[in-house]
Amino acid sequence: MDKNYNLKIKKYLIIFVFALLISLPAIAIAQSAFAQSQDTYGLKTAAKEAGFNEKPQTPRIIIGKIINYALTFVGVIFLVLTIYAGFLWMTAGGNEETVKKAKKWLVNSVVGLAIVLAAYSITNFILLQFINATK
Repeated sequence: MDKNYNLKIKKYLIIFVFALLISLPAIAIAQSAFAQSQDTYGLKTAAKEAGFNEKPQTPRIIIGKIINYALTFVGVIFLVLTIYAGFLWMTAGGNEETVKKAKKWLVNSVVGLAIVLAAYSITNFILLQFINATK
């Protein structure tokens, strides 16, 4: 019975991770398409035709944006690890070994999430300072 239970849990976990991996790019694409279609009252089109283009991107700003995207991706990974730890804990079925493992995963993922959040905040602060310095 215990072996069948573990196989069932692994099956559900694989389905969950697969669904998550499938849905994340779809959400990102939909959000990007929605953001591009938002041209409030045609102001972006009028500004582009009038010659008011966005500021040129300097290497500092490009590097800052790349760092922000990377930290966002790592934050999503830690969020998935937190969900995995919660799933382990909920499906432990009273098994102390699995509960200890889940607690360890949960603590590590929350610490990692806090580190990523701090790094993201620092990067945004520095990026805003560079943008304000170029004005």
